[in-house]
Amino acid sequence: MRILAVEDNQDLRNLLEEYLRTQDHEYVRTAASGKEALEVIHSAPVIFDCLLLDIQMPEMSGVELIPHIRQIDGYEFVPIIMLTGVKNSESIAKSFVAGAWDYIIKPFEFFDLEARIHGAEMRNAEFVRHLKRPHESPNQENFDVLKELALDRPMSPSELSESGLVPQDAFENCIMRMQSEFGGGMQIAVIVLQNFADVLAQVPQDQRVEFSVGLARRLTDALSSLNLIVTYRSNGTFAALSPALKTQSTLNIADVVKNAVQTSPEAACHRDIVVNVDYCRTKAFSTSGDTIVMLDQLAKRLSSVTA
Repeated sequence: MRILAVEDNQDLRNLLEEYLRTQDHEYVRTAASGKEALEVIHSAPVIFDCLLLDIQMPEMSGVELIPHIRQIDGYEFVPIIMLTGVKNSESIAKSFVAGAWDYIIKPFEFFDLEARIHGAEMRNAEFVRHLKRPHESPNQENFDVLKELALDRPMSPSELSESGLVPQDAFENCIMRMQSEFGGGMQIAVIVLQNFADVLAQVPQDQRVEFSVGLARRLTDALSSLNLIVTYRSNGTFAALSPALKTQSTLNIADVVKNAVQTSPEAACHRDIVVNVDYCRTKAFSTSGDTIVMLDQLAKRLSSVTA
């Protein structure tokens, strides 16, 4: 793996570099600040496969650094693992919304960090398989092939980037880490655009990707005021999670979503979309897989609700 570790604490930065080199990673670099990290990225002879970012740094935090990285060619979807010394669910949530893929709380055991790096490596490999281009780096992909797929699938990474949604694997990491770190169950909103397929069928074939991405962008923009982490499942189904999501009114979220999708000036058919919203609560210490099964079961029930 080609790894860049960004950490302002010199002792930890040196330890990270020393440890990563002992693990025989292909290429390891470090940086002491967000500014230096950008300089290293631009000057490096390779595209890094994984980035480790400290959340709390002077001048530019790790969360603030993420958007700058995502704007660099080849780094739109590189796994970013956040390093944080603060056990704060809100800052962690902001990291995922900004584009982080995973996080680890300091102090940490190096084998825990290596497990997350291995997860990033597996994610990159799956990314390549998904693109059906095993000879290319996951950071140099051409996403045109994905846009030829049916739109009942999860969104491609490029579409996610345009829509403001969190990728499914990052959303599942968020669920798993937060349950582990903060304990107890979490409440997740499931949002189903019930007749999305019928509405999509009214859109010309060559405009359906743009239509779907634009719709998701409006939805995520509308929900940002509620500090929700939003992902797209498939078939017009979204899931939203927030550390603060406890007794949020189902009606309130439904109204926000309805207003977002039904008042679009671009497409009158948005007004025909039926929105159903409900909640499920994860069980304490349940796996992210268990939670996803529960979300999909709830989505199936909501999809069958008569408008």
